[in-house]
Order: sequence, then C-alpha cells, then structure tokens
Amino acid sequence: MKRIVSVILAILLISIFSACSGQAVELTEQPALSPTATESTSTQDNSMPTEPTPKPALERESYSLMDIFGEEFNPFGMEWPCTVVAASFDKGAAKLDGRNLYRLLMTGSGIYACIAYHADVAGLGLDEAGKLELLEEYRTNGYLEFTGADGRIVTVRQANPDDDRYEYVEADGNQGFTGAGCVIELTYFVPDSDLGKYTQLVRDNYSVEGLAVISDYLNVETDFAECSINANLHKGSADVSVVYSVPNIDTVRENIAANVKSDWWEWNGNMETEIGNSDAAGYKLTFDSNSGVITVSQWTKGFNAPEGSLTALGFDFDEAGVCGVYEQREPHYISIAITRPEWSEHPDGWNIEFMDSDVNGYSVIMWYYADEDRYDIQIDRDNVSAKYTYFTKGELDFCYPDTDTVRQMFNAAFGTEGDSFYHMPFELFMQYVKENYGMSVDELYAAPKQ
Repeated sequence: MKRIVSVILAILLISIFSACSGQAVELTEQPALSPTATESTSTQDNSMPTEPTPKPALERESYSLMDIFGEEFNPFGMEWPCTVVAASFDKGAAKLDGRNLYRLLMTGSGIYACIAYHADVAGLGLDEAGKLELLEEYRTNGYLEFTGADGRIVTVRQANPDDDRYEYVEADGNQGFTGAGCVIELTYFVPDSDLGKYTQLVRDNYSVEGLAVISDYLNVETDFAECSINANLHKGSADVSVVYSVPNIDTVRENIAANVKSDWWEWNGNMETEIGNSDAAGYKLTFDSNSGVITVSQWTKGFNAPEGSLTALGFDFDEAGVCGVYEQREPHYISIAITRPEWSEHPDGWNIEFMDSDVNGYSVIMWYYADEDRYDIQIDRDNVSAKYTYFTKGELDFCYPDTDTVRQMFNAAFGTEGDSFYHMPFELFMQYVKENYGMSVDELYAAPKQ
C-alpha cells in the first residue's frame, strides 16, 4: 500500500526503518571421492560442517499516522458521499467487553441521502419504503443505529455545534429536515488475526522519548495490551493512548507532582496533568486511583490531509460527494471541477471542467469526457460564443457557430493564427495544473478525494 507520510513533531518522531534484503551464503558441496583401482577406501573428512550464514531479518517500514485511513487498516474506504472526519482504533478497553474496534467518523447535510446510502452499502437490501422507515426512526429519535450484513455498525446522530471533532453541518432541507445535519460513525470489529498490525500501528506512533522526565517514577515501557489511536483530519490532530497498570499509583503521582513541574487538575474524579507539552505536542497523564491505572495520551497537532489528495489540494466536494471544485478568485476567477464515474454519474456527463475567466479579455471553459477522451472548448466575449471539440490527436472539428468564428475568437484570445490555436486551451490547462499542483492533468484526475 502506498503510504502517505504525515507531519509529526521532532520530539515524537519514530525512527523509520529502511527495508533491506540479504541472501544466505550457499554451502559449497564437497566433491565425492571416487575410489580408484589402487584405493580400497576413501579419505574421511573429519572437519566440522560449514554452517549456513543466516539471512538478515527484513526491517519493516514504520506505519505513519495517516495509514489509519489507508486500505490496510480502513475496511470502509474513503470514497463516500459524506465528509470523512476521523478514524480511530481501540484495543483492550474493559468498557468494550474485549472487542477491538476500528471506527470511521463522517458528517453529512443530506440526511436521507446519507441514511439510504449507508443502508445500501451495509447490505440491508431495503426498498424505498424500508429506507423511509429508517428515516422516520431518525426523525423521531434524532438517532439511528443498525447493523449491516457484514457486521458493521452504522450509527447516525444529529450534528452538535459544540462538538469540536468536526465542522458543524446544517441539514440540506430535503425531506423537511432543517437545523442540524448528521454525523455518521461506522464501527468494525477487528478480528484477532489482524490485531497484530493494528497494535503495530499504535507502537509505531507512540514515543516514550518525551516521557524521560518521569521515567524515574514510572516505567514508561508498555506491552500495549490496552491502547488506542485516533487521527482527526478536521482538527489536524492525533492522539495515541497507552494504559499502564500501577500497583502504587498514588506514590507515583505524588513523586511526579513533587519533582516534575506541571499543572494538575481534577476531571471526572481523576487527577490529570500534562508534561513536555508545547503548542503542537505533549503528553496528558490521567491517574485513576480506584482502578490503579495511568493513561498516557500522546497528542500531536499540525498534520494535514494526505499530500496529493484533492481535499489537500483545496477541492471542496458537494454533499453527495460526486463533484469536487477548486476556485481561485484573484487576480481573476479560475476554477476546476472533477467528478469520476465511481463517485456516481454527473448529471452533465463530463468528468473535468476548467474555466479561466480572463484570457486576454475572453472567458474560456473546457469540459472533458473521459469515456471519449474528448474536450469541448467554448469561448465567450460580449455575448458572443464559439465552440469546438478537441482531441489530443486530431483535427479541428465540430465548430460552432462556424469555423471562421471559432478561428477569429480563439486566435484573438491566444495570439495565434490559422488553426494553431487548436492545442492552446489544453496547454493553458496543463500549465495551470502543473504550476498549482506540481502534477499532470492525468495525475490530478486520478488523485483520491481524501
């Protein structure tokens, strides 16, 4: 899986292991001694046999925080008609009754669209009437939960303006819903066979280096029997938590309080403090004296959506997740819109739209149709329009209203003569994509949403 490297502060960096390979040294086979007519026996070799040289162990590449959204860990994927906000993994917590959970959090304004979509992908097999029953259950309770055919749990709640995990969303008004939009949480039970790699994800993103200041009072090594990891794209933050069972927890707390400079407070009956913290990273320690456990949460701020994703490049998607739009407003308006068939068919049929409102006083707009590898290109000025069809390898074709008008307007805009304008709008598009995103048009079209 192609991993996307997140930005992590230096004090929390885990050493990245480079992969290496080696070959065992093959044993040289000793030639058999063939007896001759004058030899009655072979010479016996009493030397010790040569041991094979062991292969060096392959060193595994460390998991990054953003891998929690990748296909190796995320069973749901990222292509949703909703906005993915966060992902988390929890292991070993008593409150989870021994279950180890992966969760994906997202928000949506189209409440019926979200419920109907998730009912379909969860394999409920409902008709329209069945989906409307789910909608009415949500309308009545402000809450809905169902289990999919694959065992996933889908929970839908009203968005809360005081919940800072996500950007508050308003309902789109369909089906009579106003006010709060919805928050969707998908839950997956991690099987025991996969638990090792999820635990390794936590290991690779938990650093004890910043805990050196308390190592005299608490053994900061842990077995990761109870741990969790959470990454939030909306906040650009993450936290990795590990639980330590401590028989003398009150003594540990008193020693830390007496010898390490930090602020203390009480929360839900437990004493808490933060150490080694800056504006961007630190550790929060929660002391549960009744249970004899200390939870150490390593938190980080300042990582972004995956590099190269459309979201990271500044594209905003409609609520249905069908079309993403990037807009530049200065020094003049330019926009790019992208939609792909796997996200659902766009009503206008195109896959890319590029618009530049000022090409030497003309407005140029292009529509790309992937199934035909074709661009329709239109130019406008003073309420006069002209249009032609462009193929990357082809000749001037399908001119509107006529060839002479097309030549006159496009040559005036691009400073060309004859039919040499033919490639110019596409070259303008290629140059803009290269300068703004550092990639080709094909790479931009293939980029993931998030």
